[in-house]
Amino acid sequence: MNVGDICSKNVVYVLQQDSVLDVARIMREQHVGSVVVVENMRGEIRPQGMITERDLVLEVLTSKLDPSVVKAEDILTSELICVTETHDIKEALKYLHYYGVRRAPVVNVNGILVGLFSIEDSLALLSKEFSEIVNLLSNELIN
Repeated sequence: MNVGDICSKNVVYVLQQDSVLDVARIMREQHVGSVVVVENMRGEIRPQGMITERDLVLEVLTSKLDPSVVKAEDILTSELICVTETHDIKEALKYLHYYGVRRAPVVNVNGILVGLFSIEDSLALLSKEFSEIVNLLSNELIN
């Protein structure tokens, strides 16, 4: 199974030029702890970085910067880690572990944003598989 099969397709993203205040509002409205910062080139959404709640606190609040003036591109994570939709889940998890991140944008072969893969996505899949195994074993014991 590939990352594209289980990743979240509803990605919350912001544009590079959006203010950090707008980023925080979007995160609150969407109930998410991070957003993908994108560049929109003629309708093609390409990830440029990510911003987390931690970034908002460490980069803006503790520095006493004005969140209405600071742009998303000013504080986004500089080294963006992406996985492709055709990545094997096991390999993608190794990749996340290697870079010490919990989630990564998913892109197609052209670098267009198609989803967001997280450790939680793989845990949900494993949980489902374990549940199916338990059901099979339960049926075996009854018969």
